[in-house]
Amino acid sequence: MYSEEYAVAKQLNIPVSLINFEALKRGDATQATKRVLASEDKTLGIYRGWMLKPNQYETLYEVLLTKNIQLINSPSEYKYCHYLPESYDLIRNYTPKSTFKKLEGEFKIADFERELAPFGNNPIVIKDYVKSQKHYWKEACFIPDASNKEQARSVIERFIELQDIDLNEGLVFREFVALEKLTNHSESGMPLTKEFRIFIKDKKVIGTYKYWDEGDYQSVEPAIEDFKEVITQISSNFFTMDIAKRKNGDWIIVELGDGQVAGLPDNADKLEFYKALKS
Repeated sequence: MYSEEYAVAKQLNIPVSLINFEALKRGDATQATKRVLASEDKTLGIYRGWMLKPNQYETLYEVLLTKNIQLINSPSEYKYCHYLPESYDLIRNYTPKSTFKKLEGEFKIADFERELAPFGNNPIVIKDYVKSQKHYWKEACFIPDASNKEQARSVIERFIELQDIDLNEGLVFREFVALEKLTNHSESGMPLTKEFRIFIKDKKVIGTYKYWDEGDYQSVEPAIEDFKEVITQISSNFFTMDIAKRKNGDWIIVELGDGQVAGLPDNADKLEFYKALKS
């Protein structure tokens, strides 16, 4: 998945090392970074790869410091954009209403009645602190009526089952907002909407891409100016902001993400992205 990015980085003479992701997930940071050469002087580093849980990222961050490499985001900055509850207070006026709670032990619908109550009988979507199961839209993501406890329980339990050991921290319930339709996903049938992924480094936009590679976006351009003020307040040096157009014409923030683990859509020009990253 990352071989093309690796090749482009080398083409631009950006020093690149490979890490052993499997070893890192096991907690063996020394083995994971065995092929990373130490730097004589302290230097900035960027990790590009699969998502890491905050404790895994902190392990990587600390071991790279022993090699004189400091990742662009500290562990707290990584968590701030990686976990929705961390940044929710800042973006709450720009994003769908959300509630959240840690999942401790076995799931019981009664333990989450307080988090479901604010939505009344309106539709919601569910996710953990990082990801949803949006490709299992009807069975593990979308709840048509938040007050229907049996329906909610069924969808949430299926979501937890699919997330399995990759479940991050707890559950997030989000107001379902009608977005401008793009198409339906060719494989899962999930409704696709007009979304964009924006990469931001040092508070400046370095790349804007159509989130989906299917469907006709026509002449729609993302209204980045709407979020100019909040971008300057986000506690991260390198992050993504996914935004989408509502049916009423307004734009919302779908979510933030750490720029190091956010995927580039297939339509992205990887050479131009890495040129912008390097500069």
